[in-house]
Amino acid sequence: MRIGADFIPIIARTLGSIIERKRADGTTGYTAQIMIKKTGRLIHSEAQTFDRRQAATAWMEKRERVIRAPGGLDKARRRSGTLSDAIDKYVTTTLKEIGRTKAQVL
Repeated sequence: MRIGADFIPIIARTLGSIIERKRADGTTGYTAQIMIKKTGRLIHSEAQTFDRRQAATAWMEKRERVIRAPGGLDKARRRSGTLSDAIDKYVTTTLKEIGRTKAQVL
């Protein structure tokens, strides 16, 4: 059996961690981090902050399932598009006519 370059072995424990921290306003935030290393080098990392620990855990587990799926790591590492692509999509899908100021800004 040949193992592809993006193969991630299934590990008994999660690939990520959750860090609890105090915000400036005194509330607690939970940052879920996923880091994947291959031969000692970091090949992928992502993080998301939540208000509740349960939400952070659910996001982390879902992202790990997606990344572990065949081709999931390549998909996670791929860029979604450029700002220019987003502006073009907005201009073509907007229902109202774009005014002078907005046209200049875009």
